[in-house]
Amino acid sequence: MPHFAVRIPGEGLAEINGELLVVEKGGSVHEAVLDRLQRHAQERGAAVEATVNDGPAGAHFVLQVAPDGSSRLLDPAERTDAAGRTPEPPPAPVAAPAPVSAVAAAVARARAAATAPPAAVPPPRPSRPLAPELADRVAHINALTAADRIEEASAEVTALREALTRSTGTEHPDALEARAMEAYLAHLRGDHREATVLALSVARILCGAGDPGAPAAIARAAAAWQRLEDGRAAVIHGGELLHMWQRLRGDGRLAPADERLARRVRAQVESLSARV
Repeated sequence: MPHFAVRIPGEGLAEINGELLVVEKGGSVHEAVLDRLQRHAQERGAAVEATVNDGPAGAHFVLQVAPDGSSRLLDPAERTDAAGRTPEPPPAPVAAPAPVSAVAAAVARARAAATAPPAAVPPPRPSRPLAPELADRVAHINALTAADRIEEASAEVTALREALTRSTGTEHPDALEARAMEAYLAHLRGDHREATVLALSVARILCGAGDPGAPAAIARAAAAWQRLEDGRAAVIHGGELLHMWQRLRGDGRLAPADERLARRVRAQVESLSARV
């Protein structure tokens, strides 16, 4: 799998394989890195991996980015080199993560410090009328969900999203609707990391396009994010949420309710960052 080295020495600065990445004024360096890695994945038609050194403190992690823009953190055991072998850890300094029990405790403390409990993850609602054939498939998925056949519904919506992405493109409204449904079903399965990753990818696309549905998409992603138990993942994905809210704030599109949610997320991210 293609592998890249990413260094983020500070806000607004990033390098990928030693090449300086220019971040537009007011833009997020993390979003710019994700966009560039997604472009590399699209050029290769396959996911790419990146070893990321983020910030002056040297937070170190491995990220996998797929052609559709979805991303996830990799455990060291999941990494392989071109020959399919697990490589030795890199010689660069690595920030030691807290023990799992400490991370879980930090998450619990951060959640307890919030002014409100985690919001319920709402089911996505179509933003426009669907074509008859697509509406029939969505109705079938909804029927499976109502019957508590979540695994079947998840498989159906993943197949639908993949088909729509191939035929219409990643950013087409129909493909985004399917991905939002996929995120919601991941939440129902209890796979909160997958739910967060999928919901964030939808929010990132809508936010970048200036879509009026972006604030609601970010709020859905935040609702999924608040259920993450992995402290490192919560810090990284929480940073993505904050950057997207910052973009909306700069465009004058951040409502008071979004401001309150952003403040709660920032408090949680700051609490977690001090412990992982």
